[in-house]
Amino acid sequence: MITLNAILKAKPGSEETLHKALVEIGDYVSQNEPGTVGFFVGRDTSDASIFNTYERFVDTEAMDAHNGSPYRAEWGDKYGDLFDGEITHYICEEIFSK
Repeated sequence: MITLNAILKAKPGSEETLHKALVEIGDYVSQNEPGTVGFFVGRDTSDASIFNTYERFVDTEAMDAHNGSPYRAEWGDKYGDLFDGEITHYICEEIFSK
């Protein structure tokens, strides 16, 4: 299992729009990407502009298919201006799950 953890910060005034955009991509992933076995979105409890995604893939190919999909590209084009700075990514091999 491969995991991707992304930490995103919304520009001031864009927090709710980014919130909705992350739910939108989560809905798409759950309905269209069988190789993505988990797509979780969280929001920082002390700073509403910071979001976290935790994504689980059956393998690297599934992660690459998600990240390289036309939908993902369109989503990035549509919502990319909402981000304040670069997105921090961590790609890991899952070593434990409960």
